[in-house]
Amino acid sequence: VSGLLGQCAIMARAPDIVVGIGNVLRRDDGIGVEVARQLGARALPDHVEVCDGGTLGLDLACIIENRRRVVIVDATDAGESPGTVFRLSPEQLSPASNVGLSVHDFHLLHALDETRLTGTEPEETIVIAVQVGDTSAGIGLSDPVRDAADRVVALVAKELGIPMNDARRAPAFADGYAPQAERADACTER
Repeated sequence: VSGLLGQCAIMARAPDIVVGIGNVLRRDDGIGVEVARQLGARALPDHVEVCDGGTLGLDLACIIENRRRVVIVDATDAGESPGTVFRLSPEQLSPASNVGLSVHDFHLLHALDETRLTGTEPEETIVIAVQVGDTSAGIGLSDPVRDAADRVVALVAKELGIPMNDARRAPAFADGYAPQAERADACTER
């Protein structure tokens, strides 16, 4: 992880960043890292940077500070069908919220608090969360979460204005979702 953090810190800072969070050794928990890998393999516009945030936790503050837009991709357990995709604000991740919390939201919220305290808060932070199905020890995403990765890549691309000439339009998402969360498919119609 330190090598990845070093890579992110050394790169010229683009105003927009996608940070994939997760533990690839816990199956579906690695969805954020998989999305970061897929996006990082594409030719990206100069205004977008991609970072594999892995399990950095509070160290994310130095990666997201002073950015225009930050898109965090992470796993969640909101009690919905595996592969359901949510578009959330940091406020919807607060412990007082009824929305299922990200597996890593505690450190993410602390990293955002640190940027607020230091006056380096991103202008906009979006969390794209994917409902997990299997977080047991092991490598590789379950089928529904692997299928959701393509939808998340397309959604993140749309959020940040990344051309996706080779990507098909994101299909409709599963019907079940936490009512406090804005469904990601509704956002794609903006």
